Amino acid sequence: MRTKLIALISSLLLSSCALNNPLFISNDCEFPINTPYPGGVLNVEITNKDFNENEKIFAEGLKSYICRYSAKNYKIFIPIPLEFKKKKIEIKQGTTLLHSIKVLEKNYRESRITISNEEYVSPSEKMLPRIREEYKLSQEAKNTFSLMKIKNWKMIKPVQGVMSSEFGVRRFINDEPRNRHSGMDIAAPEGTEVKAPLSGEVIIASTFFYKGNVIYVNHGAGLVSSYSHLSKIEVKNGDKIKTGDVLGLVGQTGRVTGPHLHWEIYLLGIAINPEVFLATSL
Repeated sequence: MRTKLIALISSLLLSSCALNNPLFISNDCEFPINTPYPGGVLNVEITNKDFNENEKIFAEGLKSYICRYSAKNYKIFIPIPLEFKKKKIEIKQGTTLLHSIKVLEKNYRESRITISNEEYVSPSEKMLPRIREEYKLSQEAKNTFSLMKIKNWKMIKPVQGVMSSEFGVRRFINDEPRNRHSGMDIAAPEGTEVKAPLSGEVIIASTFFYKGNVIYVNHGAGLVSSYSHLSKIEVKNGDKIKTGDVLGLVGQTGRVTGPHLHWEIYLLGIAINPEVFLATSL
C-alpha cells in the first residue's frame, strides 16, 4: 500500500519539473491576500512591461507562482517559509528588478505541552524505520504539483471548534525544543465531522505514528492540505472530493493531548498559515 502511495505521489510531482514558474490562470488573483511575513504569502502585482511569463523568476531562492488574470496582467505569489530571516525580498527576472518587498515581522509565541507516553517523545529503535518512511511520504505529499484547475483559493473552515494552538508557535514537548508548529489546531469533541475546505483529490488516507489517522488532499496547482489525529477516515486514496464533503471525524490518534484537528496547508511545499486561505476569519 505504501509503495503504491509513493508511486502515485511521484507521478504527480513529475508534472511540475518542466515549469520555470508555475502559472495559474484565473479571473481572481487577489486571493490569498498579501501577507508578507514568515508563514504567509507574498502577493504583488507585476507591472514591468518587460516581464516574460516563460522566463524564470528569482526571489531570494524562494519558490514563486504566477497568476495571470488577463492577457497582460499578472500577480506573483511567493510562499514565505517560517524560517525565512531576510528583511526584504527582491524579485528579479534576469537583471531586471521587478519588486523589492519588505518582509514584515511576525512574533510567534511559545507553546509547552506534556506528553505522558514516552514512546511519542523518544521513540524506540524499532519504530524509527516506520517514522522515516512516513516522513518521506508526507514530504512527497506536501510537494505534490498537478495541473488541476482551482476556481478560487478561498477555503471554508474544516471543522467547527475553537483554535487551541495557532500556526507557527515555537513548541516545547516535555520541556525539549521541537519543530515550529506547521499547522493550526482546532479543538472539537471527538466524532465531530471534518469537512473538505476546498475541492481536490485524496492522495493519502492512512495511519501514521505521530499524526495518527491522517488525510492529505491535493487541491491542484501546488496547493495541498492535511488533516491529522482523526478518529475515523471516511475517504480513500484517489477519491475526488468537493468543498464541504466529509473527510473524517475528529479524534485523538497519534501524538496528542486531547481531541482536536491538526490542519496544515502547503503551497509549493511551503507550510502556510491556514488563516491566510480562509474566506472568513475564525
